[in-house]
Amino acid sequence: MIHTIQNEYISISVKNHGAELCSLKSIEENKEYLWQADPQYWGKHAPILFPIVGCLKDNKYNKDNETYEMGRHGFARDMDFQLVEKKEDALKYRLLYSELTLKKYPYLFELFVTYRINDKELDISYEVVNKGDKGMYFSIGAHPAFNCNISEGDKYLEFEKNETLQSYIINTESGLREEGKRLIVTNSKRLPLHDDLFTHDALIFDSLELNSITICDENREDKVKISFEGFPYVGIWTPNAQFICIEPWYGIADAIDSTNRLEDKKGIQYLDVSKTFKCNYKIEILK
Repeated sequence: MIHTIQNEYISISVKNHGAELCSLKSIEENKEYLWQADPQYWGKHAPILFPIVGCLKDNKYNKDNETYEMGRHGFARDMDFQLVEKKEDALKYRLLYSELTLKKYPYLFELFVTYRINDKELDISYEVVNKGDKGMYFSIGAHPAFNCNISEGDKYLEFEKNETLQSYIINTESGLREEGKRLIVTNSKRLPLHDDLFTHDALIFDSLELNSITICDENREDKVKISFEGFPYVGIWTPNAQFICIEPWYGIADAIDSTNRLEDKKGIQYLDVSKTFKCNYKIEILK
C-alpha cells in the first residue's frame, strides 16, 4: 500500500514495503524529484539500510559464537512495515523483530521511520529501540535517489564551503573496502558530476566538515538540498543512470580483511538495553 500526504508546496508518497519513500513532488511545477525505480537501471527509490550498511565479507558475520548470513544493506528494505500514525503532515512506520529477522540478526529491536513535511522540506527520522536484555550492534542509513542525468555534463554537487575530500575505495566485484583512499576534490565548494567519478562504485566520505550537499543544474534554478548533520559517513552513487544518490550513513561496508566479528565492524553503533537511538536527515527543494 502507498500513502500520500501534501501541503501547498510538496507532496510525498511512501510504501508500506520497506517504508520506502517513492515520490517527492513539487506541487507548483508538478515535477517529480525522486527516481522512479526503472528496473533497467535500479529498481529502488530510497531504501532504508538496516541493520547493516554495505556488504559483509562473504555475506556473513559472527556474534556470540554463532554465524549469521545477511545480504548487502540488511533486510529492512525488503520487509513490510506497519503504518502506525498518519497526520496531515506526517507518516510514521514501524518494523518489529520477528522469527524471520532473528534468523539473520540476533537482537530484539523496534525500528520507527517518520516522514514529516514542512513547507518545501521533508524531514526523515529514524528511531532504533533495543527491546532485548543485552546490548545490540547495528548500522542504519538512507539511500535516496534523485532524478539527475549527469551524462549531460551540466550537473554538479555544491557543498556548504570549500572541501578537500577523499573517498574510500570499494572493490567493484565484492563490494568491500580496499586499503587507502582516493582524492576526489581539493579545496572546492563544487564537485562536477560525470560518469568517470563512479568507475570504482560509490564515493564514500568520512570525517566530514560538511553537513549538507545540494544537487545543482547549470541550466535550472531549482535545486535539491540534502542535510545530514551528525551522520559520520555519506555515500554518493549512480550506476551511470539518470539519477544520483546522496546517502547519509551510520555504518560502512566491511573491509577486505574483515574479522567478520559484528562488534569489530567499522562504523557499527552500540545501543544499550532499553535505550533508543535517534537520527534524522532532511530533503529540501530550493528555488
